[in-house]
Amino acid sequence: LSSEMGVTFQLKAYASIPKFEDDILNGGPDFAYMNPYHAVMAKDAQGYDPIVKDKTELVGILVVNKAGGVKSLKDLNGQSIVFPSPNAFAASLYMRALLTEKEKIRFTPKYVKTHQNVYRNVAVGVAPAGGGVQKTLEKEDPSLKDQLSVFYKTPGSASHPVAAHSRISKQFRKNAERAILKLAADPKNKDLFKNIQIPAPVSASYRKDYFPLKQLGLEKYVEI
Repeated sequence: LSSEMGVTFQLKAYASIPKFEDDILNGGPDFAYMNPYHAVMAKDAQGYDPIVKDKTELVGILVVNKAGGVKSLKDLNGQSIVFPSPNAFAASLYMRALLTEKEKIRFTPKYVKTHQNVYRNVAVGVAPAGGGVQKTLEKEDPSLKDQLSVFYKTPGSASHPVAAHSRISKQFRKNAERAILKLAADPKNKDLFKNIQIPAPVSASYRKDYFPLKQLGLEKYVEI
């Protein structure tokens, strides 16, 4: 992207999702790759505007161990369920809201930092169920996937966007959007975009793609 646009982008990684959240809510990065509900939080806090997202919808999944004896959601009543982090959107935030409000399941959430840890906790029987997303489960080794069953899914939502802070000019945002889409259109970059989980980027719109998530009433499940 730096080469394509003739400017220098510096990549910043975070030790944890909460540290990332703190930085975007304080307007640290100029551009950030964030989950769909982070896009709502970041828009409200700092005016971040999504510029691209993957065309495939994001779907949260609840996995169980095939040999664990869970036959219905009611079997999870009173149990501990593992999630990557409180504000991971489809894997945790939306999933916890649906289990609590729609399915009327009482459970204790336990946060294990990553999707990979969720799947392993369920596979070895530490937890009866855990939240993830289809994309991360597909990346796991077949021997692990064979031990797990997708038991419940969230409705689909717009996928993780790359968003630009409001201090970035509209022209520069548009230039960055065009550059990303141009790079993605080059067949030699196919694996690069697949590895960052945006295999087919398209333009994103806050109003169309992410504002509807604000209407879900998930703010009471957000932990900062």
